[in-house]
Amino acid sequence: MVVLWLSAFLLLLILIILVIYQLITLSDLERDYINAYEAVSHINRAVFPEFALQLILCSLFLFTGHWFMLFSCSPFVYYSLKLYMQKQHMVHVADIYGMLEKEKTRRLIKLPMLFIPLCLSLFWLIWSCLEDDDFHLFSESDQLSHLSD
Repeated sequence: MVVLWLSAFLLLLILIILVIYQLITLSDLERDYINAYEAVSHINRAVFPEFALQLILCSLFLFTGHWFMLFSCSPFVYYSLKLYMQKQHMVHVADIYGMLEKEKTRRLIKLPMLFIPLCLSLFWLIWSCLEDDDFHLFSESDQLSHLSD
């Protein structure tokens, strides 16, 4: 069980890093540290790995029967699916300056949707580590020898 929660925590952490990377790229574009072609290339290159990680994470929760965690990830998946169906998941060079604030807002909306499952997975990771029978600092014989001293 520890491996499941550790995997979920790491996947969510990578998703948050991808969204923050996109936000930083948009901020760099806004301040003219990067040109529009590079910014669009960087952002679009991160979109499909983000979708793939979402799919892996939701599949992990679905196949292990963790319904609450699946439902806690569903707003983020729904939002991404909605953007994909409206063909707004990719950024275009011609529209980037006019859509800069909207694109930043989209990524800022994604962050709280990821922090909630991240906190929940961290809680369950710690809980499962403390509850796991194989997770001990000392073996029983070491504990008994300390008691007899």
